[in-house]
Amino acid sequence: MIEKALRYLVGLKENKTYEIDGKTYSDHKLEQITGLYHYPATVHVESLDAIVKLIRAEYTGKNPDAHKPPLFVRVEGPTSVEVFTRLDDIACRSTPYEAVCRDVNFKEGWRGQQEAIIELRSRFIPTDDSAYLLGLISRINNEEGVQSTDNGVSQTVTAKKGVSLMATEQVKPRLSLQPFRTFREVAQPESEFILRLDEDGRVGLFEADGGIWKIEAKINIAAYLSSALASEVESGVVVVMI
Repeated sequence: MIEKALRYLVGLKENKTYEIDGKTYSDHKLEQITGLYHYPATVHVESLDAIVKLIRAEYTGKNPDAHKPPLFVRVEGPTSVEVFTRLDDIACRSTPYEAVCRDVNFKEGWRGQQEAIIELRSRFIPTDDSAYLLGLISRINNEEGVQSTDNGVSQTVTAKKGVSLMATEQVKPRLSLQPFRTFREVAQPESEFILRLDEDGRVGLFEADGGIWKIEAKINIAAYLSSALASEVESGVVVVMI
């Protein structure tokens, strides 16, 4: 009785196959336990230069241990680049590198006078319109009874009530500005912003180009990578795409 029970249990573990309508089926889930593929963990960096150096140092196309060419470099967005391999023997890909620009802190919306001045000085490339906006903000009277003239270098404060401009002037509703919004190795796209000033003296900047700057940023990134990896691209080892 015990022997029959053991044979029955062993039989339960045996894999059985069935041919049905020309297709083979198994009554057990099969898993590969030898010859498994091991994919390296993705290396995360924060610059385009790091991506270029990694590809050149670890992926040459001549290294037998490297992935088979080509290596694909895809610009996912203004702040992200992904590097992945071709399909392997089991139709899988590896993603050895990824670059994400984390030094992007510009956000559209409302900000106070002081915050706007600091932001224009540190998070924008100087242009004629940024200089105009900086001068405009410095002439805003704010803070209930306090008149402040501040150009980011010196500040004068006198007593005066209300929020207004020191002189009557027409404010430009649209400005062309270049905030830092992508990798530092490439040119920062210039785009239009709608300028608004509210009754509390806050400054509002709102993107007005429909996101075209993102396309321009991706083109700039792809151009940089294609140039930095020119020999690899020409030989077909690396493919840069948007």
